[in-house]
Amino acid sequence: MKHVGDSVAICKLSIPKDFYFKPGQYILVAAKDSKGRKISRNYSISSPKNNDFIELCVKKVEDGPVSNYIYNLKPGDKVEVLGPAGKFFINETPKDKHLCFVCNGTGIGPFVPMIHELLERNFKGRIILIKGFRNEEEILYEQEFNLLKKRFSNFRHYNILSQPNESREMQGYVQDFLERLDVLNKSYHFYICGLTG
Repeated sequence: MKHVGDSVAICKLSIPKDFYFKPGQYILVAAKDSKGRKISRNYSISSPKNNDFIELCVKKVEDGPVSNYIYNLKPGDKVEVLGPAGKFFINETPKDKHLCFVCNGTGIGPFVPMIHELLERNFKGRIILIKGFRNEEEILYEQEFNLLKKRFSNFRHYNILSQPNESREMQGYVQDFLERLDVLNKSYHFYICGLTG
């Protein structure tokens, strides 16, 4: 378990040998609420494919029994899950198209395995990732995406901070930067994930 900022945890779960998922899918994690009833919540798988584990990027919600349960897990704890599920996949992209991923906070989760798979499969178009966070402490997966940027010349990522600790050029909200980053044209397909607002 790795805690990022005050309210986000990246949780690593070991998986059985026959577990298979498509980048963009989620699992349902079960826990008990304050009345002892079993409930479950969906969490996107936020790690590239491998044979040993998956990761979940979970925001702790004040009255959220499942997010608090995950946030407080200890090594060796057993977790009841169902899945994978969901159909938020990369569509077949025409060769003349580029991709733009736009997310807020933990909405970055499904994009981690999606972008990894695209680059590892030698996708030739441009891939732009626009990530929105409140401040510097909340930035997620920065090191991982910096390594991908070094390896793949067609990949770029940007952090847009709404309340940065210091004034910065890319300050505001993700939607404010789409025109500036020149992605609002017919050559891009978009994938969006995060809070509804």
